[in-house]
Amino acid sequence: MPTLSHEAIYTIAREVLGAAGASDVHASVVGRHLADANMAGHDSHGFLRIPQYVKEIDDGVIDPKSSPAVVRENAAVAHVDGHGTFGQVVAGFALDLGMQKAREHGIALVNMCNLGHTGRVGTYPERAAREGMAAIMCTGFVGGHSAINLAPFGGRERRLGTNPIAMSFPSSGDSPVLLDFATSIAAEGKLRVYKAKGEMLPDEWVLDKNGVPSRDPNDYYEGGSLLPIGGVLGGHKGYALSFMVALFGAVMGGIACPGGDVKSQLSGSTIIVMDVGGMAPIDEVGARVDEVVDYVKSTPLAEGSSGILYPGEMEARSRRQRLKTGVPVADATWDEVSQVIDRFNLTEKLGPLAAGPA
Repeated sequence: MPTLSHEAIYTIAREVLGAAGASDVHASVVGRHLADANMAGHDSHGFLRIPQYVKEIDDGVIDPKSSPAVVRENAAVAHVDGHGTFGQVVAGFALDLGMQKAREHGIALVNMCNLGHTGRVGTYPERAAREGMAAIMCTGFVGGHSAINLAPFGGRERRLGTNPIAMSFPSSGDSPVLLDFATSIAAEGKLRVYKAKGEMLPDEWVLDKNGVPSRDPNDYYEGGSLLPIGGVLGGHKGYALSFMVALFGAVMGGIACPGGDVKSQLSGSTIIVMDVGGMAPIDEVGARVDEVVDYVKSTPLAEGSSGILYPGEMEARSRRQRLKTGVPVADATWDEVSQVIDRFNLTEKLGPLAAGPA
């Protein structure tokens, strides 16, 4: 199992995507996003996505050179058409626009349509928090989209996406407070990680094609479905949250690009940005957040507990650790990436990186 540094992941992703047709700027943005996701411990949204994006370029799903554009806006609201390019490029553009508007008006809403996979959704609110802002982002899918993978509570066929939601709040620590999760019991990319390792899932995260709960990740890829947060017995809350994210993400995001219907597909993202630093001195805000964190973490531990973490603390710990040790990559994932490296004749250009340094 090779171990890669942040710079190695970034370089490989940038070179492969550039060879696949991405502009230099787009390849750099996406490559940096994937490497950052791995460093945060979210391998499901990092290095293993490279072959997926290459295939989407091949299939015409992603336009690797087009650029997002504002189609309508007012003082605090904007609608962005991604023109079919990488979701990381579009969402980054939308975030920058949202932060600019929030600085002027205190709050802003930007919705996005016609964009590829946004990657780790928490990336964008987290960046806003580092600028002294709070943010909420919803990415939703519903209908006949390739990203549809969730069975509604009580059902056994796919109707919704994993429909992630992320929220951030600035703090004075080394990492903002950050909530970032799929409204399914796990992100689909995490199934890929278990599948690549040849391991069973920790619990019954999926239904097989017959609607039977299963721990085998292969059952999902053979016609099954993901379960919502809460699983077989408690999934009504996760399903309801997924439904609402579909409205705030897919429906509201789709406003920027009218047309389509639920049966064909609806997809999109919306980000809301609030300038907390403009409401009160950011140092004062950070001190209040620290008080909340310290108070909650001071709770007496339950038997067997290793400690209480604030939302986002796990990512902060992962970054510190992986800066020292690097990112372990499953052999199956490395093999898939090696194939696209060979396809684009990048072995010589990448040098030792193409051999999967350990």
